[in-house]
Amino acid sequence: MTDFLSKRRNIKNRTERFWWLIGLSMASIIFTFFLAVLFYNSLSKNLIEYRKLFLNKQVELAANEVQRNYSNLYDDLIFFANNLEDKSAQISDHQNGLIDEARIRRLLNNYLSLLDTVFIETGNQTAYYHVSPTNYFVSKIVPRNLSDISCGECLHVTSNGGKVKMLIMMDLHSFFWEHLSNYYLGPDNYKLLYENGELTNISYYQKQSEVSLDKGLFEQIEREIEGGLRGEYEGPVKIGDEQASNAILVQYPFSLAYLDKNLAFVFFQKRATIISGIYGNYFYLFAALFGLLFLVILFLSKYFKITSENNRLLEKKSRDLDQLLRQQTMLLQQSKGFIYYRDKNWKLYQVSENVEDVLGYSVKMYENMPSEDFMVDDYEAFQKAVDDVVRKKKDYYYYETNVVRQDGQKIRVRLFEKLFYDEEGAFKGGVGICTDINDKYLADQELIRSENRLRSVLKSLPDIIYIYNNQGEFLDYYLQNEDLLVEPPHKSLGKNIKDIIGPEGGEKTMKAFQRALKSGKMQTEELDLLLGIGRRYFEVRFFKLDETRIMSVARDITGQKLWERGLREAKEAAENANKEKSNFLANMSHEIRTPLNGLLGIVGLLDKTELTTEQRNLLSIVFDSGESLLNIVNDILDYSKIEAGKMELDFSRLSIKSEIERIINIFSGMAIDKNISINLDVDPDVPKYIELDKEKLSQIFFNIIGNAVKFSRKGGTVQVSVKCESVFIENVILNCSVQDNGMGIARDKLNQLTKPFTQVGSTSNVDYKGTGLGLAIANKLIELMGGVLQIESELGIGSVFSFTIIGRTCEEKPEKKLPEEIKDDSVELEKMAEEYPLKILLAEDNEINLKFMVMLLGQMGYTVDVAINGLEAVKMVEENTYDLIFMDNQMPGMNGMDATKYIRNLKNGKSVTIIGLSASVFKEDIEKALSIGMNGYLTKPVKINEIVEKIRICSHELAGR
Repeated sequence: MTDFLSKRRNIKNRTERFWWLIGLSMASIIFTFFLAVLFYNSLSKNLIEYRKLFLNKQVELAANEVQRNYSNLYDDLIFFANNLEDKSAQISDHQNGLIDEARIRRLLNNYLSLLDTVFIETGNQTAYYHVSPTNYFVSKIVPRNLSDISCGECLHVTSNGGKVKMLIMMDLHSFFWEHLSNYYLGPDNYKLLYENGELTNISYYQKQSEVSLDKGLFEQIEREIEGGLRGEYEGPVKIGDEQASNAILVQYPFSLAYLDKNLAFVFFQKRATIISGIYGNYFYLFAALFGLLFLVILFLSKYFKITSENNRLLEKKSRDLDQLLRQQTMLLQQSKGFIYYRDKNWKLYQVSENVEDVLGYSVKMYENMPSEDFMVDDYEAFQKAVDDVVRKKKDYYYYETNVVRQDGQKIRVRLFEKLFYDEEGAFKGGVGICTDINDKYLADQELIRSENRLRSVLKSLPDIIYIYNNQGEFLDYYLQNEDLLVEPPHKSLGKNIKDIIGPEGGEKTMKAFQRALKSGKMQTEELDLLLGIGRRYFEVRFFKLDETRIMSVARDITGQKLWERGLREAKEAAENANKEKSNFLANMSHEIRTPLNGLLGIVGLLDKTELTTEQRNLLSIVFDSGESLLNIVNDILDYSKIEAGKMELDFSRLSIKSEIERIINIFSGMAIDKNISINLDVDPDVPKYIELDKEKLSQIFFNIIGNAVKFSRKGGTVQVSVKCESVFIENVILNCSVQDNGMGIARDKLNQLTKPFTQVGSTSNVDYKGTGLGLAIANKLIELMGGVLQIESELGIGSVFSFTIIGRTCEEKPEKKLPEEIKDDSVELEKMAEEYPLKILLAEDNEINLKFMVMLLGQMGYTVDVAINGLEAVKMVEENTYDLIFMDNQMPGMNGMDATKYIRNLKNGKSVTIIGLSASVFKEDIEKALSIGMNGYLTKPVKINEIVEKIRICSHELAGR
């Protein structure tokens, strides 16, 4: 009792000390926090004052530097004017340059951001000089005096003698913006320009943000600037759509000579940004401090808790020990077992009371009962096993046997007995436990029977089944046909996988074996083995049976492999055939387009000569026949590209309505001949501009509208409709339909319309002949663009072709306009050389095309040099300087591609314009030609207007250099 009271007093004293420590810790936290707040306020004020000093210095430097640069400009202009007067220089035209042009260039370059245009008047002449945004120097004589030129921000300079007058147009805002970009003030800083009562944001990164000041703050700044006083301020500033925030502002007024303007630079920075860096540092400092104090408190609390727990444990141990003994007794009673003791003569002299629960016998009955009376199995075997254990001086033994309960029921029990020996090794008794394991025994027997059934099933499977240990050694097998093995199965037992299969296949198999062993997941591997019955292929699966065994299931897949090999060979044969077809089509295109180029080109030249009406009609038939042949070749090539999966989408911006109207105009002649009305209805919801593949969309409408016009009755109507559905934000679905009132199509033939080289109409009807590829190509292109073509038709009434395509809306932007000189088509063909003088080289090996190009360029007035292959073209460029080269791609010796690469490395070939001529229309060929250095690419047959356009563009590019 005394010890107990002493312990209570010790616990109370420790508790009081603990709470005293907690109080001191809390007081330390509060005191530290108070000091931190005071230090933070002091540091914030110092940081604000330092920032004001920094901004004042920067704004002063910026204003002084602007004044200095502007003064330097004025001094340079005075010096330039006096120098020009002293030398009595006159302004005159000199090969597109002016006298003193180099000095004027230097002046403009030195003050590029400040000077916009310089006018110089000497005598009766006035010239102006200007550097364009693309860095081109422009100079020109103007028929005006300086007094007639009005200007906002201008500077007038006159030489000392008054003979030279200069008018300088300046871009002050651009000058200020570029100048202030060199001053970095940190994050959230803004630079403003005060100009005659207005503030303008000219910050480098926030140039587009509008800045507004509080009215009272702005009036204070304005008064001091008007009075020529610098100043610093603090007040609310609003930036863009943000809420107004407190900021530090400084301003410095300045003036520019001969400009009547009140100017000042105003720099400001948000107050929150200036002191934001303190928050993070102090947050981590306070967090660390509080964490340290928390750990101290936690340690004290833990110490107090552990001490209290130790005291409670001391009191509890004795109770737990008694409880443990009671629990062990109860556990033995519930485990269906009882304890027995033997003496040195193997006679039972003590048995636990729960023997009655296990065997039904009372303690006295069991002690007096000989063991052979209740053991069902051979008692002599049990006695022999026990004698053997004693003879070997073993400490214990296990033995399972069947016994009979008092009620006659036979059960399985397990005997475990600890044996004791004296110092001389003589047996002196033992203690044992007899446990009822009948339920487990019955379950094990059922498991054995189940395993036997499983073995029977495995032996009946056609697969080859092996079981291994974790080292890959064969333990067991199940199979039907030993002919599928490398060697008989009974010879494989105990051997490793590598020893049976061989080094190459064994290593491959062991890798799969190890993966299954490590991952616990099934692993599959294929094996190729040479057996006595020939070569065989197997698919082997490895998986874990348990922690010590791995199973493999192998299946003969020789037939499947042979089938796959045949399928692969058939696929390769089909791919080779498709490749050969593509090569054939490419060669066919080249061989047909090359003579067509000469044919249609000569026809175009003949059309420009004086012909009789009959000759012109015959010439028109020849031209139409050539165009028809060209359309057939294009259809076949387009379908071939679609079929090969080489057709790709090339998105561009277009107007749906304008594009369809252009296509309708193409068929206007046919429509007039048949008295057909073509109507277009574009829903108002359709965006004006959409991103789509323009060429493919045009080809779809061209084929479908062309069919509608071709099959409509005379006096009929073709209705073209376009509607729109919005999907998500920018995507739209265009619902398009083309309806005609033609003869219609039978329902059973509708599915044939989109098949290639197929026509539903009568083959004897000359009016409707064609390649049969139009709708097939249109259908494939619609699918490529994410849509579906649907056809509805009824005999005698007409047809409706409807489809959907997916596109993206885009902003409406002004179209790029070509210079007036390029858009002008009024120049006659015979005067092209006079209007656009160029030195031209023609590289062409085909005699017909060569004659056509020479005749065409001759009619234009050009005398061209001719090279019949790439080698000659390279040699002629080395010896001469050309403005334009028409280069055929396929030539003997050296083709046009290789010749272009070589020419681009020559001194005379770096700036020459090279236009490729080829019968190939494949996109990859065109992209390759442009990538190796060609400026343009014309596909044969080449049209006269395409040649004219390339000559015009080349001439204008030369003039702009």
